[in-house]
Amino acid sequence: MLASLTLSFEEAAFGVTKDVEVEALVECERCDGSGCEPGTGLSRCRYCGGTGEVQDMRRSIFGTVMTARTCMTCRGTGEEIESRCEQCSGDGRTAKARTVTVEIPPGVSDGLELRVADAGHAGRAGGPRGDLYVSLRVRSHPVFDRRGQDLFAVLEVPMTQAALGAEVEIDTLDGPERIRIEPGTRSGTALRLRNLGLPNLGRRGRGDLFLTIDVATPESAGKEERALLERLAELREETSRKGEPAPGRLRRPEG
Repeated sequence: MLASLTLSFEEAAFGVTKDVEVEALVECERCDGSGCEPGTGLSRCRYCGGTGEVQDMRRSIFGTVMTARTCMTCRGTGEEIESRCEQCSGDGRTAKARTVTVEIPPGVSDGLELRVADAGHAGRAGGPRGDLYVSLRVRSHPVFDRRGQDLFAVLEVPMTQAALGAEVEIDTLDGPERIRIEPGTRSGTALRLRNLGLPNLGRRGRGDLFLTIDVATPESAGKEERALLERLAELREETSRKGEPAPGRLRRPEG
């Protein structure tokens, strides 16, 4: 049988124990799973004579061909119910809601199916219970983009920190983490933080966290800020004469 379960990003990353509500077929309490009305029993199947098989004969160019198939009346048991149970109509099972506890291992992904042994429907005529397959749905994260077991995010850095360098603190799945922004860092610079991704499912180790630097340029500047920027442009000889365009520098794309 199949059930579905929705997890948060963090639950999928580090594992969790969840209760799943399912409606499963359980052994009928009235007939104890036999399918017979209490006080009655089983008799030899009238259709197959108790063999559990029905033989079909047909003629072909090669002669007479005999084939055997499972008897649909007794389902291969060779026995037939004399009087069907009023509660389960002879199936021996009835539907009942129950709770199944599912252990979600760390590192699962969206769409994965987990098998929970012996948690499915009860077998017919006292047969073994089936398995439960739980289909997982994982909510997306507002910051991190998952690719396999690696995580990707964009780190916005103010222009001053990118130019001068700084130590910044970010929030990872494991909590706060300090990283160093080197002086002169450009937009598009990639940083790799090892072992801060998701755990590898079923084995040791973790993925990495990859950060792409985005240098944030002020959209508007006050009078004092603008004066400082203009002074910086003069010091770096990046100004142009009034009415003339500033010189642009082209370079070949990397890669």
